[in-house]
Amino acid sequence: MKARKAASELEDISEAECWELLGGHKMGRIAIVVDGKPQIFPVNYGLKGKVIVFRTAAGTKLAYAPDSPVAFEIDDYDGAAGEGWSVMVQGLGRDVTEAADDFAWSARGARGVRPAAPGEKLHWIAVDPTVISGRRFRADDRTGSPPS
Repeated sequence: MKARKAASELEDISEAECWELLGGHKMGRIAIVVDGKPQIFPVNYGLKGKVIVFRTAAGTKLAYAPDSPVAFEIDDYDGAAGEGWSVMVQGLGRDVTEAADDFAWSARGARGVRPAAPGEKLHWIAVDPTVISGRRFRADDRTGSPPS
């Protein structure tokens, strides 16, 4: 008896396509560690080259993201088609609001960084990437749900 291939499939997304997907969206999630516990925040973001940039007000993100390891993630899922993908970027958070180095100048040049949340967002945080990865998945035909 021949083994049947699983209906569920996972596929790695190339780094180039990960950046393309990041460039085509404006809302993602930043994960930071606050007092030893992970927290995730939705943010509107922009890209400048291979740097993710978002704006924030004084508060948790500004207090804990700079000079700390962070993760940034976007994803999409089409329930009717049973297909989805996710992209994750790991790196160092940097407050580029007033820094005068080349990285900060470049990061502040990101286009489309317009926060959706109310209030003034005067501070610029950039994710200086160290690792990027992505996966595309197709749901199991029998259940219609994504693979675990």
